Amino acid sequence: MAGKTKQADRDRLKRYHRLRETGIDLSGKIPEACSDFDTVLPKIARTLGMGKGNQVVLEDEEEINFLIDFCFFEALSVDTPTMAEQYAAATANLTELEQTYLAAGKQSYTSLFKVIETQPAANSLVTVDLLSESDEPISILNVNLSKSAQPGHIIFSRLLPYEDFNAFSGMFAAFRDLSDRFLLKRYHIMKKRVKSDRDSVQKFVACFKLHRRFGMTVRTR
Repeated sequence: MAGKTKQADRDRLKRYHRLRETGIDLSGKIPEACSDFDTVLPKIARTLGMGKGNQVVLEDEEEINFLIDFCFFEALSVDTPTMAEQYAAATANLTELEQTYLAAGKQSYTSLFKVIETQPAANSLVTVDLLSESDEPISILNVNLSKSAQPGHIIFSRLLPYEDFNAFSGMFAAFRDLSDRFLLKRYHIMKKRVKSDRDSVQKFVACFKLHRRFGMTVRTR
């Protein structure tokens, strides 16, 4: 039984890596397939506070991950499909991994996840969603954070729900030495200032601005 469990864990980790590689590959394909990408990008940059006119101005090179994540999985208007959805609808012969990744992207959501426990041997961490009414623990498969995060850290990221595991997208921010109460109070203040008719956009922008003010310096690998 233990041998079967270890093999299942290895298979899951292998699939996790393959899906991450698929996401990286799609990050090059999606902009090329979306005809309005160059028009929408400056608008998204301004929404996030990283745009001046039609120019994108980053405070840190890691901010490109937030911009890409927003471009692919969010839409500025409730009547507009996301770029990932546009790509899925317009592309024939998607691979099984691409279909799986894009389906998870459609069901994905961003939030503030508090780390309750790290499990380096299992490449995972246990979290609770601070912006949800539920306090059910959520297990996340993430090789990097399972070894670098600490209980009490709060992670802003996008959760991708796959059939056999949850994963974060390649975008994340981390907060430490801040109480839940303080961070949530600042979050709600910032969210009210975001001019959008989409709750997911308000949430994303508020959390990104929290990251700029209070987040740790992180480097994705």
